[in-house]
Amino acid sequence: MGLFRKLRKIISVIFENESEQKGDDFERYVVDSFDEKHFSIVQWTTDMARKHTRFVESDCGPDLVLRYKPTNEIFCVECKFRSKLFKGKLQWSASRQLGRYRVFAKDNDVPFFVVIGLGDKARKPKRMFCIPLEEAKLPALSPELFEKFERTPKKSFFWKNGILK
Repeated sequence: MGLFRKLRKIISVIFENESEQKGDDFERYVVDSFDEKHFSIVQWTTDMARKHTRFVESDCGPDLVLRYKPTNEIFCVECKFRSKLFKGKLQWSASRQLGRYRVFAKDNDVPFFVVIGLGDKARKPKRMFCIPLEEAKLPALSPELFEKFERTPKKSFFWKNGILK
């Protein structure tokens, strides 16, 4: 293997690890925004595929399955952090990933939300959006769409009438 290919591989691994760390940091930030008094974590996906080369079915589901304690309603949250827009759009998923989320939501008959942090640090995003999956129809979202679902990053989540805000 040539030196250039080795360096490219090393750089790729470094950026992948950094990206995974940002994702983990943002997930923890989102979880901390759910008050334990009102919400319990039913499931927290650990992304086992990062540790193995085998396909892991549970990795296809959302990052979080939560329960709103007062009514026992179950809902899902996928967490994404992006440092900046790409070509003026919020690139939040791949097409295949989006398809898997839709199948999961339909098969399990649960509300599914995409929580996206944008800008600054994953542990302290500058902006935050909570988009119902049925509104996040494309892997890249225009500002006209995602800005309708903007929320204050530091504010705790609340659940009302099947809507997460």
